[in-house]
Amino acid sequence: MPKPLPIHFYNRHPLAVARDLLGCEVWVRAEAGAPRRGRIVETEAYGGFDDRACHGHRGETPRIRSLFGPPGRALVYITYGIHHMLNAVTYGRGEPYCVLIRALEPIANLDADTRGPGLLTKALEVNLRHDGADLRHGDVRILSGELRPEEEVAVTARVGVEGAGPEWAAEPWRFLIAGNPHVSRGRPSTAERAAALVAKRETRKRERRLARNQAGGHLG
Repeated sequence: MPKPLPIHFYNRHPLAVARDLLGCEVWVRAEAGAPRRGRIVETEAYGGFDDRACHGHRGETPRIRSLFGPPGRALVYITYGIHHMLNAVTYGRGEPYCVLIRALEPIANLDADTRGPGLLTKALEVNLRHDGADLRHGDVRILSGELRPEEEVAVTARVGVEGAGPEWAAEPWRFLIAGNPHVSRGRPSTAERAAALVAKRETRKRERRLARNQAGGHLG
């Protein structure tokens, strides 16, 4: 079986880690039966305090404390109240750098859909108890691997980050194995959609402020 990736692999910028994780293996100890295993075919990089698409750009919170820990740890959090997200923490302690695992090609004991970050954690049975796990020796690990000779890497914008604004929505920080049938079906973000979303959000803010001002004037 492949060996766990060493700490120095993770102690790099997430863009380098995200690309190099393609072809590697996620291994999860099952509560019953053999470990669940899947090959990484899609990732996204998240780049620190400046990256407005990164959950840690405003600073540390209890929900994402592991994001600010040492490299080589798992960050698992819940999004939309139901989906667990599995990330590998990268770079140095105290900075919010990580790589989101977005899709897996099943290897063993994965009978459900793994074409998306919420789907793959459900198939792996990864949840909040795995948050902070050592990716070398914990119940969730990432093992070494590589691209096959016929495989090529494609790069796009990340998925679903329009709320970060046009600049960060357009950053080409999503990496995938081109043509792999297990890549997620998510639509990459665009600067145009992000600008429209930001404009709509600002319009709603102005409308709420106007409504509050009108209500205050009526009461006076």
